[in-house]
Amino acid sequence: MPDDLYAKSLVEEFSADLISNLYGNPHSASTPSALAGHRVDTIRDRALRFFNADPEHFDLVFVSNATAAIKLVIDCFKDYAAASNTPVWYGYHKDAHTSLVGVRESTKLHRCFATDEEVDIWINSGGLGGPRARQLGLFAYPGQSNMSGRRLPLNWCGRIRKSFHKAATYTLLDAAALASTAPLDLSDPATAPDFVALSFYKIFGFPNIGALIVRRESAHVLESRKYFGGGTVDMVIAVNDTWHAKKNSSIHDRLEDGTLPFHSIFALDHGMNVHERLYGPNPMKFISHHTSQLGKQLYNSLSNLTHSNGLPLCRIYKDDNTTYGDPSVQGATVAFNVQHADGSMVPYEEVEEAADDQGSFVRSGSLCNPGGMATYLNWSPAEMKAAYAAGHRCSKPTQIMLGKPTGVVRVSLGAMSIAADVQNLIRFLDNTYCHGANRALLSTPMSLAHSTPLSPPPSPGPRPTVSPLNIPHALYVPPQHSSPSLAQNATGRYGILDNAALDSTALPQQPSPLTIEPERAKNPPWNPQDYINMRKPWEAEMRKQHAQTYNVGMEIKVHEVEDASTFSRNPTPSVKARKFGRSVVNLLRTKSHFVDNNRVPPLPTNPPLPPGEPPREASNSQRSRKSVEKHRFQDNVDALGL
Repeated sequence: MPDDLYAKSLVEEFSADLISNLYGNPHSASTPSALAGHRVDTIRDRALRFFNADPEHFDLVFVSNATAAIKLVIDCFKDYAAASNTPVWYGYHKDAHTSLVGVRESTKLHRCFATDEEVDIWINSGGLGGPRARQLGLFAYPGQSNMSGRRLPLNWCGRIRKSFHKAATYTLLDAAALASTAPLDLSDPATAPDFVALSFYKIFGFPNIGALIVRRESAHVLESRKYFGGGTVDMVIAVNDTWHAKKNSSIHDRLEDGTLPFHSIFALDHGMNVHERLYGPNPMKFISHHTSQLGKQLYNSLSNLTHSNGLPLCRIYKDDNTTYGDPSVQGATVAFNVQHADGSMVPYEEVEEAADDQGSFVRSGSLCNPGGMATYLNWSPAEMKAAYAAGHRCSKPTQIMLGKPTGVVRVSLGAMSIAADVQNLIRFLDNTYCHGANRALLSTPMSLAHSTPLSPPPSPGPRPTVSPLNIPHALYVPPQHSSPSLAQNATGRYGILDNAALDSTALPQQPSPLTIEPERAKNPPWNPQDYINMRKPWEAEMRKQHAQTYNVGMEIKVHEVEDASTFSRNPTPSVKARKFGRSVVNLLRTKSHFVDNNRVPPLPTNPPLPPGEPPREASNSQRSRKSVEKHRFQDNVDALGL
């Protein structure tokens, strides 16, 4: 059950757009490039309004994902602090994602708030225990815990701005999990966060890009960034000087390095179109209500699953102050562990693998939420260090240590999730771990919850078609509508399945008549010669014309390799050959294995002295041995041909 899936219509409209229009790099001045640049600016404003953010008070910077947005903020903060000779203080909530926790390594002063009460006390005290006067402060927290789904107060940002007068403390909201199933309202700049990191992939399923929304009154903190990339400067001197001039037209112009993923940005435009068509003029409000009710069904069903001895099947990790079904405090995310009838824990990866085999897709592990894991699973810092020393890793976990699990199973419900998904998961857990002890709970489909069924949004009217943009005739490519195929349909063939059509709360779809296609003939076996025959016609002729040049080039390469041999046509050894020869000589001088293993036949020993000749003196004998070694070395060199 992923956060969200992309709809079939989104892929079709995006493909038709690219087929019908020609786009170029927005940094160029050509007609396709100007077209792309104008459309990127239009989509940027539309994305801001999707979150009720007025472009006069906010700007949007396109990034690769939410983590990249967080990193961009702290990089700018470090450079701003260095330029103003001001230390940076960083505070973060315990429910923060790993990407938020990692920011602390870039600051010398940091603090983790273990509870909401600590944050409230800190704000009410005017920043006591936080940044001091004339210090630069940054407080970051998630809008929704990516582990338990608990939604944190959004009014902290406005309260911090009003309470902190001496210390400049800014707020960073990680809205990646929150914005996927809840409306993010930035209509009031006075209470909105200074910086918002989010992911469009988690909202629409496609494209895989993110954004950093910047409050314009706080943008000056980001303007001291030292690094600059292509497209962010007006002038650069590279030789004999280190001067450059940054762009000052807008915030995103100074922070978007290099070429934007403009094709993905165009897909974002279609994602917003599809969302409004499927879920109404206010899609996130409808999705929030829909997922909230599904989350309530899931939580109630998991809570009611028991073993035959009455022990609960699931150990659910939930904040005591939140209630499933109330979207203001709780999202549609449930984290739990499965336990046996004797109370022992089932390894969480085994649950994920078994659920995957049954068609229910969940996530298991530590979920990149170290604070939430340590709190709910009762792991102390000393125990976590001991677990690491014992070999536990996030990528290769030891699932149960010291009698406690090191991770959880997480179920996330999104806009495309339906009640049947919840039923399938509950049925799988009951059959696999309770041996059908809860069949009465699953006897009727509506026994999962007693809430009223959701009503679909008003019909948005006919589906719009993608028309080609106003571009020169020479650049226009006529559209070719095609239906890519992924999932098996009723005819037995494979076609992309629009997940929204399965949603019990989505708009009703008109049933399409079944079309029986003739069975295609099987493709013949692959023959590599067919690929050669399909090549460009001039390729074979080109090979014939350059065959002689190719052979000559090969001869030159062979001669270079044989340069140091006696058969080389070049009598002068190359530099490489001379280096090789010197290395061999050095090896022989150090009595290497060539000499020690007697690869060269040893020289005959000195003949005995004639009778009557007096023996030589010690000095002469010593010189004789040196002479023998010298001759032996020279013979070895001659034998090797050096």
